[in-house]
Amino acid sequence: MGFFKSLASLPAVKPPAPTLKPQAVSRPTVIEGWSESELVAVYNAAPVRHLRRGEPLFAEAPQTDSFFVLLEGGIEVIVKWNGYPGRPGIFCRGDCIAPLPSAQGLLYCATAIDSSTVIELTPTVMSHLPDKTQLAVFRFAVGSTSKINAYIRSVNGEINSKNALLGDYIVKRTAELSTSTESQFVQNFLKNIPRMPTYVGDLAVKLLDDGVSVKEVVEEIKCDPSIATTILKVVNSAQYSFQKKIESFYHACMILGFNNIYNLIIRDAVQSAMPVTAETRRIHDHSFLQSILCYEIASAVKEAPAQTASTIGLLHDIGKGVKILMKVAEPAKADYVDSLPAAKLGADLLTLWGLPERICKVVELQEQPEFKPPDSIPLEYRREVITLHIAHILESLLTGDPIEPTFTIYAQEHMRALGFSYSHPFELLHERVMPSLMRNKLRLPEEIQNLIMKAAEKK
Repeated sequence: MGFFKSLASLPAVKPPAPTLKPQAVSRPTVIEGWSESELVAVYNAAPVRHLRRGEPLFAEAPQTDSFFVLLEGGIEVIVKWNGYPGRPGIFCRGDCIAPLPSAQGLLYCATAIDSSTVIELTPTVMSHLPDKTQLAVFRFAVGSTSKINAYIRSVNGEINSKNALLGDYIVKRTAELSTSTESQFVQNFLKNIPRMPTYVGDLAVKLLDDGVSVKEVVEEIKCDPSIATTILKVVNSAQYSFQKKIESFYHACMILGFNNIYNLIIRDAVQSAMPVTAETRRIHDHSFLQSILCYEIASAVKEAPAQTASTIGLLHDIGKGVKILMKVAEPAKADYVDSLPAAKLGADLLTLWGLPERICKVVELQEQPEFKPPDSIPLEYRREVITLHIAHILESLLTGDPIEPTFTIYAQEHMRALGFSYSHPFELLHERVMPSLMRNKLRLPEEIQNLIMKAAEKK
């Protein structure tokens, strides 16, 4: 008992206090160009991401808001335009990927091309960094962006060069195909197609003269009884549905305007040379709408001869009508006829009919804007060829039909070549063309009036 008493009287022994080791501060590996303090501040401000090779940093992003500082490895950034990827840009150790802006049709993808370490600095994180550190991030982002911009410029130059070569190749192949229209069968068939009335060629020649107005041209032909009869027959048909009967050519001119009278004269002449079938009627209707749109586009440009553009719109698809007639006449040669280039076929027929060379050449070259930028299209015919091309895009927008992807490759460049500043044909349609069509809709066939009204409602 004395033993336990003696233990109780002894003071309690305190265990020694543990030795505290100083906590190590996380420090990234040294990167050339970055000071240690800058790197430490960035490293400790946000979580570090470790990516395996092939792992995405971000995918299909319409834009990014963060700065990405690359500590190790490499990141491949790809920009997709309407779903098509461009050539990748490579960011390496020490680079900083700046926020990528939103743009119509663009998506951004970034993937590790090696085991990589990345710091993502969100806007919130950036706002809490010291001013000096933010400036360091911006400085390296600018340097990396300059590098990638230089790379993009070199790639764009390469792409432009390849596009030019591809365009020249298509022109060469088209020229080779066009020789098929020189065959004896084709030439004999073209010669046997009934010619349009001679006044059509005379009208076209006069309208190429900048000193002659449409009014003067129409006034000259109004004394022809056959033309006057044709015009009165058309304007009093169900196409227009006027409440009162139009009884004179002069009255028709007052109601429809000289430009529309001219279009009716040319349209009737083309139809007289092509038997009306369901297929040719579709071509005629399409061409008539094209003539209206070409006229509106050329009128907006002001420098372009609007009535010539309208004539080209009426005649541009006549080669397709020729192919229909050929297959009806020679069913056994349908496959051969399908292989013939419609544009060249139409140009050859118009040449045989004695129309001006300028109109024939524009009809022949009409497909070039699909695969060539404006400066690669022959200057002499560029304005009319591009006008016809843009008119086709506007027609698809009016009717709600899908737009052929090839039609929009150079659409913005083509509009700029005509003097428009719009970023998309939709803006041209609704800001310049539609207001004019709405003002003059009563002068147009009822079917086109209805089309215009529906398009206006959908805007």
